Amino acid sequence: MVTDAIDALSSLIENWERATVDCTYADVPRELLETKNKETLLEKASEFALFDKSTSVVSCKRSNRVVRDYIGVTGKGPLVNLEKRLLKRSLVEQVDPDNLDGYFSAVETFSQEMAKANSLSYTAGTADFDSVNNFAKGEASVNEGDSNLEQARRAIEEANKALKIASSLITVS
Repeated sequence: MVTDAIDALSSLIENWERATVDCTYADVPRELLETKNKETLLEKASEFALFDKSTSVVSCKRSNRVVRDYIGVTGKGPLVNLEKRLLKRSLVEQVDPDNLDGYFSAVETFSQEMAKANSLSYTAGTADFDSVNNFAKGEASVNEGDSNLEQARRAIEEANKALKIASSLITVS
């Protein structure tokens, strides 16, 4: 249970770009929308249902969907209700009594960081510049540095560290 959660978070962190960049959008070429191309636009619209899709430009947005699935807030994956399972008596009894403080501290840190990741990843879906605006495929997104999604990634990394500490304190009976 705990190792599955650690593996899921590690996989998310290692594959962050692939998990957060969604390139399933297409934009109409800007030159086609210029006033001088009105006739061409009308012609393309009548022939190709809006425009010639082969001339469209693939664009991307940052997406929080996969992140939220991984961290268990959508009811999917090994992290769903993990905090409750970490505090179950049957699991806590597997921790050496001398290490209980360290275990509960790690679980608390895990819980706090996951709550932070949940909040930040939710906010990222509507508030981050590159979640709302498209950017060209292959180009770096505009606002990566301190975006909500980037802060969520850092919180997930911290949660994973805490989970590894808690896991190391569980002794197999």
